Amino acid sequence: MQTSKGVPVSRRAIRLTAICAALLALLAVGTASASAANVYVSKSAPTVVGGKSCAQPDYSSIQTAIESAAGATVAVCPGTYTEQLAIKGAAKLTAIDGSGTATVAMPASPAFATDSCARQVSSEERDEISICTTETVSITGLNVEAEIPLETCGGGLDGIFVAGGGTLRATNLAIIGAGTTKANAKGCQHGIAVLVGSLEPTQVGHALLTKVAVSGYEKNGPTDVGTGSTLSVSSSTVTGEGVSPYIAQNGVQISFGASGTVSSSTISANECSEAGACSATDLENQATGVLFYGAAAPSRLLSSAVSGDDIGAYYGSASATEPARPEVTMSNDLFSNNRYEGLVLEAGKASVTGSTINGTGNIGIDLIQSKEQTIASESSANKTTIEGQSEEAIKVTSDKSPSDIAGTFKFLNGTLTGNTANLLNESTNFTVTF
Repeated sequence: MQTSKGVPVSRRAIRLTAICAALLALLAVGTASASAANVYVSKSAPTVVGGKSCAQPDYSSIQTAIESAAGATVAVCPGTYTEQLAIKGAAKLTAIDGSGTATVAMPASPAFATDSCARQVSSEERDEISICTTETVSITGLNVEAEIPLETCGGGLDGIFVAGGGTLRATNLAIIGAGTTKANAKGCQHGIAVLVGSLEPTQVGHALLTKVAVSGYEKNGPTDVGTGSTLSVSSSTVTGEGVSPYIAQNGVQISFGASGTVSSSTISANECSEAGACSATDLENQATGVLFYGAAAPSRLLSSAVSGDDIGAYYGSASATEPARPEVTMSNDLFSNNRYEGLVLEAGKASVTGSTINGTGNIGIDLIQSKEQTIASESSANKTTIEGQSEEAIKVTSDKSPSDIAGTFKFLNGTLTGNTANLLNESTNFTVTF
């Protein structure tokens, strides 16, 4: 070892330096262990300085624990905590007595978001849990409830909002909402269970949802928005309202340049029956199980069951040029009893493999061609079964405009059985190959 001037350091100095370094390392370990230790939150017992259990908790508020014990694991004791959480750094929250024993619930009159990640669409953004950090936030076992008696369509309403470049790791959560309990406001376009990223302002977020149950959302379940944002939904359930007279819901949405994967999950009960708006022929107002709109490659739907929706899964590209490879792949999925279409594929490239479309639907795969499209539809399905559809297994729905771009669809190594018709092609320049 040498000094900065190149003069050798004595052996004694080396030994003392090593001893000091070892002591500092031990102190660092001790500090890290202390900061990583549990702090307890309970509303059913008096707080105690240095509390070590639910009987003697450190805090009575989750938000206070997050702010006062940065880096600690916040052990949330059984009970309902009516508070909004604003998380601006790394955090770990866990229901200490197991999944479902602790609930964080939005107040009936929630405060508006004020952090730097708040969306500027409106100043009236309401989040049950707002994550605005570059760090990772882990939440395990909590119930997250964000249903309130909201009577306005203004602003945003989110169960969990993830932005600032941060990452949410959520395991064994039940997310109920976001949504209003007032029937006269249930047709609003807010109410998102988990919103990852935003467009105004541009915010990037990341979320990994594992064994999560999502329900009670007004508009969307997990929603991934904007270039650079990512979402993973695995071994989870997303359940819509069923036949809604108010709104067209989407179970999972991956959109506007974001990428995401839904795997080994169940998405169901997103149907719209709003009078004068939703119908079998109005695609824009149909509810969807999994919506890929302008999703970035690679986005995937894998080994999942999608049922009881208006549309099982929808894909439409936002690319200015034809994608070189599929932006979205769907593999080994089951689309069952989706009442209007199992799949809707618009412009761009999507690949479907090893999947089944069955049940009481009208159309198995609906291929859309319209004059608004600026690139061709060039999707494919391989080793896929379509059965029991009341209209067609495969349909090319075309506006028959002279400016329509020629499209192609390849259905290879698949099975068509028990459908009223196997193919209806309304286009003069769209080719379906078997």
